[in-house]
Amino acid sequence: MHSVCPISGATWAIAGRDVNELPPSDTGFATTIGNGVTPCDPINNGDCTQSPAELARYPFPIIGENLLEYGNFARGNSNAFQAQFEHRYRRGLMLNLSYTLLDQKSTIGDTANSSLGSVGYDIFNLNNDYAEDGFVSRHRFVAYGLWDLPIGRDRAIGHSFSRWTDAIIGGWQTSFQMFAKSGTRYTPYWSCDDCDPIEPGNIGSSSVDAVGDFGFPNFRPTILGNNFYTHQSGSNAIIWNASAFGVPSVGADLFSNPAAANRSFLVGPSVWGVNFGLHKNFKFTERVAANLGVDVDNLFNHPLLAPDFSDGGGGCGEGCFANVGAFVVGVDQTTPPPSGQPKLLPITNFGYNTPIFGQLIKSYQNEGVSPSRQVRLRLRITF
Repeated sequence: MHSVCPISGATWAIAGRDVNELPPSDTGFATTIGNGVTPCDPINNGDCTQSPAELARYPFPIIGENLLEYGNFARGNSNAFQAQFEHRYRRGLMLNLSYTLLDQKSTIGDTANSSLGSVGYDIFNLNNDYAEDGFVSRHRFVAYGLWDLPIGRDRAIGHSFSRWTDAIIGGWQTSFQMFAKSGTRYTPYWSCDDCDPIEPGNIGSSSVDAVGDFGFPNFRPTILGNNFYTHQSGSNAIIWNASAFGVPSVGADLFSNPAAANRSFLVGPSVWGVNFGLHKNFKFTERVAANLGVDVDNLFNHPLLAPDFSDGGGGCGEGCFANVGAFVVGVDQTTPPPSGQPKLLPITNFGYNTPIFGQLIKSYQNEGVSPSRQVRLRLRITF
């Protein structure tokens, strides 16, 4: 039995935005000690705060930053091709093979709160984020099956076995489950060490989420070269080149900089894994039976190096696989411009890379396959 099925669908998605966020500009915001004139020093003193005039620039001045609202601001589209072959259990064999080719895109973040939705990165031009979703493989193959080994008194081989021989080597059944899929996409990002209330782009909001998983504030890098990928092997291999990504802009082109990395810019490693089982049923009486077997998760002890949400997202649960590094924002300490408002400094020299960006240092559970080989013996008696 086999089947082929094309699938297509478009949806609206819930997204969040800070309605008090200001459009990016070169006009300083929170770059003084609160008087609108004296430059603050966020790096050494941490004394930046909004002046009354700056607070008045908010659409809702009384509330200030982080006035989040959620609604159907985002859109998504999914197109898939699925093919399946199924051999139903007959003559001791059951087999199911399936393949999916998936093109899934949306304008919202890679991962999100299931009840609220992600906060958009550039809330003024959300459609600019229309890209392939993170943690979704374009190619995915899955197979599982059962096979009664043809050995035993009631099978093709071993008709002359004694009862004791048959009890030991006859009547066994194997099972397997395996998957293979292409690499999923990740959004590279920088975290900010001294943001809030001072922010790149003078946007007056810390609800900036480059990834879409409530790890804000974080920002997308600028691209310094086209050598994004490196090909190191061995332990602690690195697949992405951190030196190809620079810190974000601090000016009016914070979101519009053509050199900035897009959402889902990088592709992670492909993965595959196999589970295997061997078991046999014993019948002692009409009412008493037993099942003896062994189950091996990740039979070949093959590392599954595609980071999951805990390491691959902007929240940096246990690691920061897609985190290029961290930066701090500086304020020009020289004479303020004619407007009287001190400006942000370019932060080219204020960034530092995280040592684990793009490093394949951990194996993850994936598609029901354990991150490392696990062997479980089982004995179940029913009566």
